[in-house]
Amino acid sequence: MSLVHSNRSPSGRPSGTTTALPRAQSLAAQVADFIVDAIAAGQIEFGERLVETALSRRLEVSRVPIREALKMLEAQGILDVTPHRGAHVVEFDNLKIDRICEARVALERLAFRHASGNLRKHPEKLKSLEALIDRMGREAAHRDWVQTSKADLDFHRQICLASENEIVITLWEALARHILIVFGREIRTEQDGPRLMQQHRRILQLIRNGDLAKLDQEIARHIMRLRHRGRSAADGAGYQARRGKPSLKSQG
Repeated sequence: MSLVHSNRSPSGRPSGTTTALPRAQSLAAQVADFIVDAIAAGQIEFGERLVETALSRRLEVSRVPIREALKMLEAQGILDVTPHRGAHVVEFDNLKIDRICEARVALERLAFRHASGNLRKHPEKLKSLEALIDRMGREAAHRDWVQTSKADLDFHRQICLASENEIVITLWEALARHILIVFGREIRTEQDGPRLMQQHRRILQLIRNGDLAKLDQEIARHIMRLRHRGRSAADGAGYQARRGKPSLKSQG
């Protein structure tokens, strides 16, 4: 099997970008990650139909892992798969995004209660978080919002892992693909790399200080920061105009 670079979107249409499958534990998971990356990048639109044959050609894999990936994303609520209609990307409306963010706040507040102390015991882990903040800045400077989002996602993943709470970790990972899609929808409208770095540095400093009360407040403010900014502006034609891209509609 050859996984090649291409300038076509996962739906089979030209995208103008170079994309490769990310590494994951299974081929189906790689395909699922590829689809989620494309949704986050705006290469696949909400409501768009995903065609197995187009994905199979694009990724040079059989339809078996494609089908498994679609089922995986259906189970996670990212795709809606119905007989005779195929797989369509679920709309991430304001209510859905609010619920994802609220779930994140609850999980990460739990994570910080234990992660803060564990991280202070391991300076090398704090340095890893600093490196991720620097990576956010580099990617944002290049206006690569998907990679900026992934660095942001990794920052919060490391905190959840540092909590050593297997339930929090499992639930957070179940949300991770949803979070990446939300990042793709929101961070690219913010387009503010320095501010993003400042917010994460503030969180890191509160971890170093061991100030759990302020961390509890800060994590909620950080996660919900964009949900209070004219939610309707993220919908409809205004959102498409900011993206500067036409909707990609699959054929076949």
